Amino acid sequence: MSSRHIHKRAIGKFNKNWFNEPVYSKEGFIPYLYEGVTYKLWYGKVGNGIKPPLLVLHGGPGGNHYNLVAFQALGYERTVIFYDQLGCGKSDRPEDDKLWTLERYFDETESVRKGLNLNSYHLAGHSWGTTLASAFAYKYPKGILSISLHSPIVSFPYYLQHVSGKLKALLSDNTAEIIDAFEFKGEGDEKKYEEAVMEYVKLFVTRTWPLPEPMRRLIAAKNHQLHKVMVGSVSELNVFGKLAKVDVSEYLKAIFLPILLTCGEYDLCTPEFTQWHHSLVPHAEMHIIDKSAHMTPIDNPVSLLALQRGFLVKYDK
Repeated sequence: MSSRHIHKRAIGKFNKNWFNEPVYSKEGFIPYLYEGVTYKLWYGKVGNGIKPPLLVLHGGPGGNHYNLVAFQALGYERTVIFYDQLGCGKSDRPEDDKLWTLERYFDETESVRKGLNLNSYHLAGHSWGTTLASAFAYKYPKGILSISLHSPIVSFPYYLQHVSGKLKALLSDNTAEIIDAFEFKGEGDEKKYEEAVMEYVKLFVTRTWPLPEPMRRLIAAKNHQLHKVMVGSVSELNVFGKLAKVDVSEYLKAIFLPILLTCGEYDLCTPEFTQWHHSLVPHAEMHIIDKSAHMTPIDNPVSLLALQRGFLVKYDK
């Protein structure tokens, strides 16, 4: 039996309830001072293994750690650290749209690193978390052993120009037209719009239905106002919020640390889009997670975590 299959069995055996909210070995709040105001950022640690820890950055913006809890399965040999970004999940939720800038997110993540005293660690991000992880690793590379980018998106202009239209073309009948009319012009029937978005979600966001608890918790705790400011649309096929012009691809190109790229077979961050990321960092490893859409930690956690575990072990030193 291959080592990869052994790892899959070990991960599955370790935590049969890995979709449950983890039993944290330690959790609390990190004080985060920004422009004279102190906010509280929630973090939770799983496991206490001796291998270097893994810091996980969630997606959104406006999301939270709940859909990524399957990463707790790696806690048998290292500490896995989740944290909710400002405005998200269990962290403080200030109602100040001026806070939602890329530079402030870098500052926040560095405050988390310092607050947790991370001096030698792995960094992983999912979706928007890959945007943040790429730029953060470029600006604050000290102590990072490797970077894992799951369903990467480092250039929203590239996504809008080369990816979004192809996704729309795969939708049935006039589904894309319904979404565009409602999101760009505010025209159309709201119920038909919601049905159109749901078709997109079931094709490209998650293939797991009915939704498991991690996805339900993600949705229940989502900061919709923050998401609206940053993305602008519900579907995310159209981006006309602050992220529309965000492009950190030059940061990614300048990173020479070990990099893992993964995406789902049916991911909205498509295999072709992920291959474009790979062209920026040819030294990176790239893998496609089969039977999965964007939420790879939900749709196929065993395959994803077997790859993640093997990659981390390879670069622990």
